Amino acid sequence: MMKRLEFRKTILVTFCVILFVLALGSIVYAVEQNWDEIIAKAKEEGEVVTYGTSGRVARVESVMLTRYGISVRHAKMSDMEITERIAREKVAGVHEVDFIMAEDILGVAKQLLPLGYVENFVPEMYKDLIDDEYLNPLVFLVQPRTIFYNTEVYDECPITNLWELTIEKWRGKIVIRDPEITSTNISFFAEIVARADEMAAAYKDYFGQEVELTTDNAGWEFLKRLAQNNVVVVGSDSDVAEAVGAPGQSDPPIGFSTVGKLRLNVEQNFVLGVAEDIVPTNGYHYPAYGLLVSNAPHPNAAKLFIRVLLTDAGAHAWTQDMGNFSTNPDNSYNPDNPLGGLDAWKQVTWPLRLNVTAEYSRDVLDFWIMNRN
Repeated sequence: MMKRLEFRKTILVTFCVILFVLALGSIVYAVEQNWDEIIAKAKEEGEVVTYGTSGRVARVESVMLTRYGISVRHAKMSDMEITERIAREKVAGVHEVDFIMAEDILGVAKQLLPLGYVENFVPEMYKDLIDDEYLNPLVFLVQPRTIFYNTEVYDECPITNLWELTIEKWRGKIVIRDPEITSTNISFFAEIVARADEMAAAYKDYFGQEVELTTDNAGWEFLKRLAQNNVVVVGSDSDVAEAVGAPGQSDPPIGFSTVGKLRLNVEQNFVLGVAEDIVPTNGYHYPAYGLLVSNAPHPNAAKLFIRVLLTDAGAHAWTQDMGNFSTNPDNSYNPDNPLGGLDAWKQVTWPLRLNVTAEYSRDVLDFWIMNRN
């Protein structure tokens, strides 16, 4: 694991380079796009090869095949693994992948884009429809991650404040996806540190007094106490959902998972509930980037694939379930979402900001590891 961290650290570049490359990215969708030509060439290429954090990427093949006769070959892997895999392949001169679905915010912004391993591409018919915040680099999907509880045991969420996760009552009874392999959780920790004033106010709201610091601010203090409260780390959001929502438990834990896992209430008879009024935040929402891989063997098929992902039919692989939202506002979402659409979730969860991730993420991860041991 430490080798992985060292690899990520050694290839980080300056934030100025990021801004330069992101500025260049806007040129990608400013150039006129001849879609008749792109589609014709894509059909000749015949397939698109993808890496992604979700196996649902492969489900988009049905749309690609039906509309264009193009197949999809997909490999699922973790967010950090995608970043490292692409970087290593490019250094080795291997060009076998066309498209990535990436959730590693820091990896995309400080490695893959600046080093030219991937390119931003926005189909021109969407550049005035999708919010600017999702265009550069392109975000095709937004997902909230929040606190889950067991509704068979609790009528409502048993906590109302994030600081409760640090008290003895919940020692050993908090389940999260391992931050060492989940970059978005590290980005959330970075937000907690950056929002120290909000964390200090939340502490006073719950405990009725000012927080006594053994660290630089209330954000760091929260992370220290959380890490030392015997948090259970697991390998996936499905593992979190099972630990929290499996029926028949007398003293279940609470967990931190993507909202989409609510589907397991139907698929596996779980009893998952979603927190709605946690101080200072219910959790966070995070982007899924859709990016072209440079020197791709099937570049036109990849461009067409991105266009399809932004349609209602392409996004449906995710949006059919709760907790997954297309950035195309014309697309549908599951009407059973507990809080409603993306705008509602954005009101109660924090966004993961690139500048905050860039500033704090490496120190946050080291701090987490140190206090866990």
